[in-house]
Amino acid sequence: MCGFVCIYKKSGITSEDRAAAKEMSHTIRHRGPDLNRTYENEKLIFAFRRLSIIDLEGGAQPFVSEDGRYSCVYNGEVYNYLELKKELEQKGETFRTNSEVEVMVKLYALYGADFISRLRGMFAFLIYDREKDVLMCGRDPFGIKPLYYRIDGNGIVLCSEMKGFFFAPGYKGFGVDKRLLQHYMTFQYVSEPDTISGDIFIVPKGSYMLYDGKEDGKVSVISYYKPVFSANRTATYESKKKKLREAIESSVQYHMLSDVPVGSFLSSGVDSAIITAIASKISPGIKAFTIGFDVKGYSELEDAAAISAHLDIDHVKLKCTLKDFTDHYEDVIYHLDSPMADPSVVAIYLISREAAKHVKVILSGEGSDELFGGYRQYMTTLSSAKLAKLPSPVKAVLRAYANILPEQVKGKGFLIRGCTPLEERYVGNAFVFSEKLKKKVLKTYNGSISFTERTKDIYAQAGDYTMLQKMQHCDLYTWLPSDILVKGDRLSMAHSLEARVPYLDKEVFKAARELADEDKLKNGTTKYILRDAFADLLNKETVVRPKLGYPVPVRAWLKDELYDWAANIIKNSTATEYIDSAEALKLLELHRTGKGDYYRHIWLILTFITWYRLYVTDAENTKKRILAGKL
Repeated sequence: MCGFVCIYKKSGITSEDRAAAKEMSHTIRHRGPDLNRTYENEKLIFAFRRLSIIDLEGGAQPFVSEDGRYSCVYNGEVYNYLELKKELEQKGETFRTNSEVEVMVKLYALYGADFISRLRGMFAFLIYDREKDVLMCGRDPFGIKPLYYRIDGNGIVLCSEMKGFFFAPGYKGFGVDKRLLQHYMTFQYVSEPDTISGDIFIVPKGSYMLYDGKEDGKVSVISYYKPVFSANRTATYESKKKKLREAIESSVQYHMLSDVPVGSFLSSGVDSAIITAIASKISPGIKAFTIGFDVKGYSELEDAAAISAHLDIDHVKLKCTLKDFTDHYEDVIYHLDSPMADPSVVAIYLISREAAKHVKVILSGEGSDELFGGYRQYMTTLSSAKLAKLPSPVKAVLRAYANILPEQVKGKGFLIRGCTPLEERYVGNAFVFSEKLKKKVLKTYNGSISFTERTKDIYAQAGDYTMLQKMQHCDLYTWLPSDILVKGDRLSMAHSLEARVPYLDKEVFKAARELADEDKLKNGTTKYILRDAFADLLNKETVVRPKLGYPVPVRAWLKDELYDWAANIIKNSTATEYIDSAEALKLLELHRTGKGDYYRHIWLILTFITWYRLYVTDAENTKKRILAGKL
C-alpha cells in the first residue's frame, strides 16, 4: 500500500512545482513511511511514498521502464500479478523485479489501456507514456483505492488523498460547493466523482482516465467494469452455495499474499467471522482485532471473543473510553479528506491504530452487505412488495394520509415506503436530513435542488432489477465507495496499515450476481446463503447474529457526556454562512430531552463544522501543523 502525487504541466515543470510535490508528498507520508522517492522529466513529477508489502527489496517506485518511455506509480495490490507475469514471460518478456508495477507497465506497453480489465485486486495507478505524452489514471472495479485530481488550463495534478491539495501548485484553497453541501445533508457524504469543494474530483471506480498532453489536455474517462446483477434461475441453490464458498475461499487466499504479517478485523458479525475463519485455516494463529466501548450495548468484545475461541486464534481486544473518542475526533475528521459523517469512524481509527502495532496488513469484511443483501433496510422489500403493487391512485392517497400522521404513529414509515417509488426515497444506506429539516438548518438551502439528481443515472442503469437488486445497485455506487471504503482506506492508512477486503473481488461478485432475492433474504434473516455456506466454520450464535457494524455510543453520549462538547463545537462554528447554529443547538436539545432521535443529524453537522475549520477557515494553521509533522 502506498501513496503518490503527480504534477503534469504542459508548459514544463518549475522549481515551484518541485517544492509543491515535496509538500504534497509529505502530507500523505502516513500512506508510505518505508520509502520516499521522486521521478521527474520535463513535464511531469511523480512523488511516491511506499508501504512495503510485497517484494520488499525490489518493488521501489516510481518505476521507469528500461528505455525510459514509461513511468508509473501505483497504490494497492494486484493479486493475480504472478499469473500475468508468467504469461508475459511465455511471450519472451524479462523482468528485473518481482513487483506488480513492472508487470503492469509491460502489460500497458503490449496492450494499451485495456490491460486494466485483466487486473484482479485493489489499486489506483498512473502510467505516463513519454513518447505519446499521455497519462493513464486507473482505479479498481469497486473503488477501494482512492485517486483525486484537479485540472486547469496548464495541466493536471493528482494525489492519493484530497488533503495533499493543501499544497498543490496554483490551488487557492478548499471551498464549499453549495449544491454538493445540500446533498451531503441527505447522504452524509458527497458521492464520487465529486468532492465537497466542487473543483477536485475522484477518478470513478471501475474506470480509467486518459489525459492527452498532445491534444491540449484532452480528457477521456472510460468505464471498464460495471457490476451487474443477473439471477441464475436454472442453477440449484446448492450449486450456487458451493460456487459462492469456493469464490470467497479463493479470494481470501489471494488476499493473504504478503511478505509481512497479516491480521484480521473481527466484529461480532458473520462477515468478518467468515474472513477470519478462512484466514486462520491458511495461517493458523492469525491475530484478530476487536474494539468495544465501555457503555452497555455498545461493545462487540464478548461475542467476538466467543468467535475467536471457537476458531482458536490470537485475539487482541481494545476497550475504549469517552476520552479516547474525544481525543482523536479531530484527527479522524482531518484524515477522512471530505466531510463524511459516519458515526463509526472514530472506532475504526482507534482499532486501526491498535492493529498497526502488531501487523502491517489487515483483512476486513466490507462489501458483503452490498453483494449478498445484508442491510436491514433490504428486508423492507419483503414487507413493501404488496403495497408497491397497488394502483397509483390508491398509493397516492395512502401516502398523503401517512404524511399527516404524527412521527410516533406506528406504521407511518411502512406506508410511506410502500407507496413511494424506490427511486424517490432510497439514496443508499443512509438518509439523514429530510427536506423540511434541511431547510431549517441549512442557510443556503435551495428548494429546486433534489437529492434524486445524485441517484437518477444510477437507477437508470438498473433496468428491470427487482427492488432488492435496485437497492444493492444504488449502494454499490453511493454508500460503498463514498462511505464504507473511504473510512476503511483513510483511517487504516492514517496508521500505515493496509486494509484488504476479500468480498470486493471480481470473482466473488461473479458468484454473488447470480443469487436470487430468496437466496439472500430468507427465514427472517439477511445474507441467508452466505451464512448457510459457512455455517460449518462458525459457532451457531455467529451464524444467526444480526449486523451491528462498529457500534459507537454517540446516540447515548450526546444526551449526556458529549452534550457540552457538541454544543461548544456548534457555538464556536466558523461555518455560520452555511449552518444555522441556533437550529443545530435546538436539534441537540431535542435529542438530549428525548423528544427525537437526532444523533445522526447532529453528528453530520459536527463533522461539517469541524472539517470546515480544518480545511477552510483555519487552513493556514492546518498546513503549518502538517509541515511540522503534527498531522
